[in-house]
Amino acid sequence: MEKNMVQIIDGILSGAAREGRQVLYEFEVYQMLEAIGIAVPRHLFVASPKALNLTLLEEFGSDLVVKIVSPHIAHKQKLGGVKVVRNWRTAGLEKIMDEMHNQVLAHFLGDPPHIAGFLLVEFVHYEPALGREAMIGFREDGEFGPVLLMSKGGDDAEFFAQHYDAANLLLPPVSLEGARQFVAGLKIAKKYQQLGKSQYIELLADALYKIACLVSQYSSLAAEDTRFRLEALDLNPLVLTADERLVAIDGYAEFSTAPAAPCVKPNVHNLEYFFRPESIAVIGVSADLAKPSMAREIAKLLHRMGHRDLYLVNPKGGSLELGGELYPLHRSFQEIPQPVDLVVYAAPIASAAQFMEELRGKAKAVIVISGLPAGLEYAEFVRQMDLVRPPELRIMGPNCMGVYCAPTGQHPGVNTLFIEEKRLGLSHSARSNTALLTQSGALALTTNDQMKESRLFKAIVSFGNKYDVQITDLLAYFAHDKDTELIALYLEGLARGEGRLFFQLAQEASKPIVAYKSGRTETGAQAAASHTAAMSGNYAVFKAACEQAGIVLAERLEDYYDYVKIFSLLAGKKPRGQQVAVVVNAGFESAVAGDALSRLRPAPLAAETKQKLQKIDVHGLVDLSTALLDVTPMANDQLFTAFVETVLQDPAVDAVVVGIVPHSNALKSTPDTCQDADSMAQLLVQLAHKTDKPLVVSVNGGRYFDDFAALMEAGGLPVYRNIRAAIQALEVFASYHLKR
Repeated sequence: MEKNMVQIIDGILSGAAREGRQVLYEFEVYQMLEAIGIAVPRHLFVASPKALNLTLLEEFGSDLVVKIVSPHIAHKQKLGGVKVVRNWRTAGLEKIMDEMHNQVLAHFLGDPPHIAGFLLVEFVHYEPALGREAMIGFREDGEFGPVLLMSKGGDDAEFFAQHYDAANLLLPPVSLEGARQFVAGLKIAKKYQQLGKSQYIELLADALYKIACLVSQYSSLAAEDTRFRLEALDLNPLVLTADERLVAIDGYAEFSTAPAAPCVKPNVHNLEYFFRPESIAVIGVSADLAKPSMAREIAKLLHRMGHRDLYLVNPKGGSLELGGELYPLHRSFQEIPQPVDLVVYAAPIASAAQFMEELRGKAKAVIVISGLPAGLEYAEFVRQMDLVRPPELRIMGPNCMGVYCAPTGQHPGVNTLFIEEKRLGLSHSARSNTALLTQSGALALTTNDQMKESRLFKAIVSFGNKYDVQITDLLAYFAHDKDTELIALYLEGLARGEGRLFFQLAQEASKPIVAYKSGRTETGAQAAASHTAAMSGNYAVFKAACEQAGIVLAERLEDYYDYVKIFSLLAGKKPRGQQVAVVVNAGFESAVAGDALSRLRPAPLAAETKQKLQKIDVHGLVDLSTALLDVTPMANDQLFTAFVETVLQDPAVDAVVVGIVPHSNALKSTPDTCQDADSMAQLLVQLAHKTDKPLVVSVNGGRYFDDFAALMEAGGLPVYRNIRAAIQALEVFASYHLKR
């Protein structure tokens, strides 16, 4: 903002602060808006009816709006504190103002609110139709900082946003071009364009940009410490007048003198020791095989992965055999003869703080698996840990499963997820490229089950209560990890200020991020908080931040699984456009596919492609006038695949969806035939490896055909169990890459 603007606004806020107010009078909001270049009505503040100035009022026209001015009354109109006065006269105005004063005070018993005076405002004539009234607002969100709001304005703005069209949110800073794009993307912009009033988009964008600049100067985003912070601002309505001006009719603002929040930055220091440790200590290992022991299971997993620089701790001492090798059980961490990179703590949580003191200079990272018992408040746990934690020590958890990191040629990997291998079935392949970051350990397990055949996880991190290691730390780490091509997130809550950093990191990330967040409703938020001791933030703000930052946000858990699968398996195959071909062997699948296409559209097949299709259509049953091809149940594996290969070669086709109803006797889709070299599963995998275009498969069949579907997923094809899900996932995938 320009220096003179800042001086004017500082003066307005200083005056209010000297009077002990944190809410601006409406005429002060008008002054602030005028300073930044937003039009307001003519207005005049008077302390009493006796102070009316006839000369000044003559400029206002025949109609006036009279408003009570009070720092204690927010909803003046409901109390009779706002009146429109037609064809005013000075004596009549004085009477009206006296009556308003008495009417407002009559609503209060006991100590009445202070009325500072009256605001006389020019009556602005406009047509109160949809699109003529807008609202621009701002508030400081605890997680994400300043958030801008734009919606329909007027008395029914909240009702309209709740029941018809949700308010549109935007996180500053915002450029003028960014404001234009935002307003042009609103639903109301279509009406402006239909009316030939595209200039309205420019007017609203200009106002939004100016408010964004104001907010950036007076909020937690301020580059330098400022004396004042705006906490909330509502301009409702801003009206489009008959002479095509945008005028702010009403305004409300709250401010504070709170210091700017400290700048939060990601901390990736020593995070590598969670994923590539050379030496590991496991605390709480039981040698009693008759008793369950998470620590013992973790030790088994680490031994099987090839870790031999492994130290086990149990106060009773003794030894434990793992895979034919005998490990001594050290009675304390102090008995371990050398410093270690990673400590896995699965002992009682009550001893955790005392234990941390022993690690000073002897460990780089700790995973606290243990959860908090009912009698220990999380705040008390944090207090105890803060007193003793060595500053260089990174701590993940408590209440987590820790990490899985797939082996590489140079390192055996890590697995602290404490589920025996037969139950978890966690495996990797050369294509594993996804980091799953989750607050919930159970979500890590169920997501792995959904992706078991795909084997796409390079890393899984269950970080639990986030005492030290935050989601933003992990996001920054994996955003720069060269082996990670996709980051999958599950969140329940973000810490104060963490949302803004999360938003900034996501904007800067060069790789896709797929997210799912629980705790959206009041009930869900309470459930999440009781599990993680972290309250969830406002979901609408989170959703807006994701959309603006380019995060793929799934609204349902099923969609989350679907999106993770396609973004991982097709990481190297970005669509060049929105034109697709669909090849199915059932007519209803073709119809469903046509209905499901939204952002994608059928490709116009080239004449050469149609000629090739005609030659291979040996049964003469395929309608070649469309890119939605029903090859019928008569098509065998080779013929079906030939249709797919032919449309893939068409230059107008950007991606292909294959819909298989596997029950057809013509297909080798059964458990005893799908492994044959000439089965469709094998042929499609070979075809997928030859093309750089996205190829997505739907197998609409029961469990009998699981092997058929699994074979394709193991080969790198994203497979869905209905064609609508396949198309939806492809549309999200294509839209993401085309926007980027």
